[in-house]
Amino acid sequence: MNKNRTGAVFLGLLMCGCGLASQGSAQGPEPKFNSNADDLAKIRGVLEEFRQDIIRKDRNALTKLVLNPNVLFHHINGQDEVDSARKKNAQFDGIGPSQLDGFAEFLATSKDKIEEKFHNIEIRQDGPLGLVTFNYDFVENDKVTNSGLEVWQVCKIDGQWKILSVVWTVYR
Repeated sequence: MNKNRTGAVFLGLLMCGCGLASQGSAQGPEPKFNSNADDLAKIRGVLEEFRQDIIRKDRNALTKLVLNPNVLFHHINGQDEVDSARKKNAQFDGIGPSQLDGFAEFLATSKDKIEEKFHNIEIRQDGPLGLVTFNYDFVENDKVTNSGLEVWQVCKIDGQWKILSVVWTVYR
């Protein structure tokens, strides 16, 4: 190998190494959260209230847990659902209007035994903002009808934790 080629190879390796080093430092340390045990417990309490409201089929109590009736409350549509909806509305964005009212109505009128079970709950809180993720099983008459991942955003306003959004995947 001649000197020019050796120098080019060395320079190339050096540049790759610097690129990898800068990528590592760009990620930085884990995010820091301004959280406390009391708020984390209260957020967990909202989650449990939501679960109990489903079991009791208490539409009013459930809707009081959300910040307002217009919060995002919707399952994430699969591409087949999006394609089907776009046959009627070419601009369909994959979400559509909030399903909160429909879910609350379903609870209030269902004759079935209903429960939502939560697993692998993770709560992160930074001041007045919280993020809750968990796996769920939706159970009707002791049979799992669907499951998936559920993600909530919550906020603290007037000393109370309220639900800002609920989105979930659905697997049958």
